[in-house]
Amino acid sequence: MKVLTCLLFFAITILALTNIVYGGNSTWGQIGFYDRIIARDHVEHAANWFSKHKEIVQYPPKGHENFKLLTAIRVTDHGGYKNFGSANLVKGGPGYYNATIEVRSQTRRPLNMTIEYFSRI
Repeated sequence: MKVLTCLLFFAITILALTNIVYGGNSTWGQIGFYDRIIARDHVEHAANWFSKHKEIVQYPPKGHENFKLLTAIRVTDHGGYKNFGSANLVKGGPGYYNATIEVRSQTRRPLNMTIEYFSRI
């Protein structure tokens, strides 16, 4: 019985640590040695009562052109403890010249993400 209790406690501890460490970070593509950051977007919104934040981020922005193929896109969530945002690649991405990313926050939580675009130089 003591062994079963210890195993159960160990499993719950690992599950809790996994939830604490996990954030809404995403990477599409593979960041290689010769890849460099060609652009960086920062998305930030304050928390609102009973609402979610949703924003569509496009690369390159309107009025600009990109002549380099994207090799990777990295989204880093700076939300903090119990504040996980999510990012979805909607269109384009690695192997294309453009990308459209949808970022969302949790209900009643702020949104704070950095999107980095990589390409070979």
